[in-house]
Amino acid sequence: MPPLRTLIAPAAISVALIATLAGPASALSCLPWGPSDAYLEAAKSDKSYVIVEGVLSFDEGALPKAPQDNPNDAPPRSLIPAQIEGKLMTARGFSKPVDLPVTLEVLCYGPWCAGAADGVEYLAFLEQRDGAYVLRMDPCGGFGFGGTKGAARKEVLACHAGKSCTPWSER
Repeated sequence: MPPLRTLIAPAAISVALIATLAGPASALSCLPWGPSDAYLEAAKSDKSYVIVEGVLSFDEGALPKAPQDNPNDAPPRSLIPAQIEGKLMTARGFSKPVDLPVTLEVLCYGPWCAGAADGVEYLAFLEQRDGAYVLRMDPCGGFGFGGTKGAARKEVLACHAGKSCTPWSER
């Protein structure tokens, strides 16, 4: 499967993701983040990505949760085995059927942990790491977009075609 950076030219626009944590009483602050942001971030990265639209399957019980007695003691990173079945984005759009094992990398920033849902269709930017695929999710967004009813697909296809690819923070 060709990595994303071989499908598109690196983007000149830099997208910043900010998470501010001052202590247990603070609130998480994130910039708006959407599929075009993930596309631009993946395009400028020195990492290799593939984009898949498909149903994500995993054990939701494995998702990290902040402990009630000490919310800031949530695990900073959890790796969960998963599977995604759908279509890989190629030069012709989402056209190649795939059924891939994936590692769901779920990050927590203090008491705030990313979420995901089993059995939901996702548009996923899968990072290729050591011969495996990783879907990174964090409390501010990450690289998986679920339940968008095709809106994420349209946005990424527009980016891929060189049409409108405006970061969410500029909308």
